[in-house]
Amino acid sequence: MVETRAIMRGNPGDAARKRGLNRVLIPILGIGILFGFAAGILLGDTGILPWWVGGIIFLFAFICLFIFKQQQPSLVYGFFKGARGEEMVASELSRLPATWTIFNGVILPDKTDIDHIAIGPQGVFVIETKHWLGDVAIEAGQLLVDGVPARHSPIAQVRTHTAAITDFLQLRHPTVSGILCFAGPQFKAAPQHLDEVCITSYIDLLRQIAERPVVLNATEIATYVTSLGTLSITQSL
Repeated sequence: MVETRAIMRGNPGDAARKRGLNRVLIPILGIGILFGFAAGILLGDTGILPWWVGGIIFLFAFICLFIFKQQQPSLVYGFFKGARGEEMVASELSRLPATWTIFNGVILPDKTDIDHIAIGPQGVFVIETKHWLGDVAIEAGQLLVDGVPARHSPIAQVRTHTAAITDFLQLRHPTVSGILCFAGPQFKAAPQHLDEVCITSYIDLLRQIAERPVVLNATEIATYVTSLGTLSITQSL
């Protein structure tokens, strides 16, 4: 059977899910250690510290547990929502022709995680996915969320990732492009460019890629795919 869709590598969203799980497991481990240490003091197992020190540590651990319980849903939700966004974008990218290879969750040597890299005749596309709450718009050269400038604009992140891939693959400038892609209904405007980064909804993503002029031949594509294959990519949990 002849493959008619893009070749997919890596598991979209797994890096975000792992970060979300770490935000849960690491605090729980620390709180558990505090409870165990407090219990040891209260039971007199240490033989060094007075019982009231154990009581203070136990109370502190209980307060930490209470605060963690209140904040835990919001801590984890954002990561898993982001993972779902990456899956939506990867699903769109998979609809590209078989001349394309899509890398999901690429990890650079400095541990930087890139959501997606698409390589095909139209070039190399470094794609950062966001799945935010609120309405996203661009006004006066700024990225706004519900009318307020974004505190941490992902445009600079896309530019940094694009430069890193350009250096790694030793690409010529017209060959590589950075895309900031919003999954879901946050970005309702037509695709726009800001600081050399294309900003688009996932609904318009394929048009922003497939309608560009051809800049790579099959040999060049194979070379870049092989080079990216030497990097780590996220694996399933």
